[in-house]
Amino acid sequence: MFSQVHRFRTLGMAALAALGLAAPGLAAQAQPDTVPVDERPSGLVTREELMADRLRRIGVDNPDPAPTAPRNRADSVEWIRWRRAANAATGRRIVVSIYDRKLWLIDGRDTLLEAVAGVGMGVVRGPKGIGMRDFSTPRGRRTVLAKQADPKWTPPDWHYEGLHDGPLRQFPAGGIPLEDGTRVVRRGQHLGVQRGAQFDTIPAERPLVYGGVMYIPPFGTVNRQIPDVLGKFKLDTGDGILIHGTNDPLAVGFWGTHGCVRLFDDDIEFVFDNAPVGTPVFIY
Repeated sequence: MFSQVHRFRTLGMAALAALGLAAPGLAAQAQPDTVPVDERPSGLVTREELMADRLRRIGVDNPDPAPTAPRNRADSVEWIRWRRAANAATGRRIVVSIYDRKLWLIDGRDTLLEAVAGVGMGVVRGPKGIGMRDFSTPRGRRTVLAKQADPKWTPPDWHYEGLHDGPLRQFPAGGIPLEDGTRVVRRGQHLGVQRGAQFDTIPAERPLVYGGVMYIPPFGTVNRQIPDVLGKFKLDTGDGILIHGTNDPLAVGFWGTHGCVRLFDDDIEFVFDNAPVGTPVFIY
């Protein structure tokens, strides 16, 4: 017998106050998406407008929202293929619908959780003439390879593009010589300024800007790790595609990630507790 879903989170296509642009974590005032623009209360915008404005503010000038239906025949074939695979699967599994912006945790014929999910923002053009980036959530069958509580995000190089008006370079193996004769060097997991025998660590949150150049922190250093972005929990499905929480709930239920699946904190906690390593993940 099918059991009823015992935990739901609903999220309409809310209209948010313009204040949400500066503080996306604030609660939104819900408004139906069907209200014509000229009948909306003054000062309110749709979530789609809010997300598009956010992307443009960081330099993405052609946001390409993830679709809510197949765009062409090839897209339709792939969608049908993986939806059928998800429907035919047995046992405990995670199922994600890109079009519906939903995640389900299913065990046999029982749905343990239905949750609103954020998905990839699609194909976008990066800031300052940087080439196209595909931030779509990939369809297919994946597996929960690892889980972590209180995770930190290790961003790819593209995260640093557009954060600085000047040149962007990799952190050199020999360190960065400074005008006063000191040098920024790596010591284990930390970057710092070497002054003779003294080593002063550089706070992880401080950008590495010297001589007008921004340097990308090396992998394996605390300077390359960003806290809170992934929320309280993450499930790693490989190739940089995570199922995780968030400190920015605006993108939950919408197209605002770089390919990951983003959930509200209580939903990701439930998935974290009830989807062991090895759980298959179907995305269609």
